[in-house]
Amino acid sequence: MSVVLIGSVSSSWHTLRAMIDSDIDVAGVCGLHRRHAETVSDYRDLEPLAGEHGIEFVAFDKVTEPVVYELIHRRKPELLFVVGLSQLVPADMRELAPQGAVGFHPTMLPRMRGRAPVAWTILLNKQPAVSLFFLTDEADAGDLIIQQPVPLLPDDYASDLIERTNQVLGRCIAELAPAIRKGALPRTPQDHTKATWLAKRTREDGRIDFGESADHVYRLIRAASRPYPGAFTVHGDCEMIVWRANPAPQQQGGGQPGQIADVQPGQGLLVQTGRGQLWLTELQYVGRPGPSDLGAFQVGEMLGP
Repeated sequence: MSVVLIGSVSSSWHTLRAMIDSDIDVAGVCGLHRRHAETVSDYRDLEPLAGEHGIEFVAFDKVTEPVVYELIHRRKPELLFVVGLSQLVPADMRELAPQGAVGFHPTMLPRMRGRAPVAWTILLNKQPAVSLFFLTDEADAGDLIIQQPVPLLPDDYASDLIERTNQVLGRCIAELAPAIRKGALPRTPQDHTKATWLAKRTREDGRIDFGESADHVYRLIRAASRPYPGAFTVHGDCEMIVWRANPAPQQQGGGQPGQIADVQPGQGLLVQTGRGQLWLTELQYVGRPGPSDLGAFQVGEMLGP
């Protein structure tokens, strides 16, 4: 049985890699055009890997473009895989594959359907997972094919969780390979009474409120960090991204939330929060390349609005 893969990010690339390694017949790949690399978090160009293995590739801006339909019509796959794509695949495209279309979501479906699942998983300290399921008109609601939990470690940043999830995703594809080749994927209906939903996150959701606890701010920094736009605050009249941080093992003095309690080369800025302190270890002014110079900060200064 042959498949066509549609995707745009690192999970798409790992799916393709696992399919190739598992001798799954990949009839074609449709990937988001590389012109979107600067605006799509975790973007991954699928064309080089497809080309290395002689797999036909087409690029698109919108998945509903004629070039995508044309490839599917011509290659006649029995199954579609739509992995790592924020655009909805319409029913008339899904129906071109007799065995249906498979989607991917990194949570324990039916819980945490919806947007920004990696960030929300870290923010809420919930169980991440690899869930592969059949696509339907309702997002993340189709019958489950396979579901495996992914470990979430206490100091994971978004990139750590994405990489670990991708490794589990690759193993799931390999495990399913015999069923894919036979056209006999398992399916288990989701319990919709247990469904929960995640809201879309915007850049403003990454604004740091130092009135929150150090633990809360630390989780926000980790959740919003690369490959996402980053948590941010204000220093003077400049916005500043906080890419990385470390919890302070003990309180050093006091101060108001957002006040700099210490500046140390090699450690960064020690900042007071509503409860506890946090070392901000990698900082960057918005729009400027490279890390911010610690010499620009003074003990007693305030960060934030």
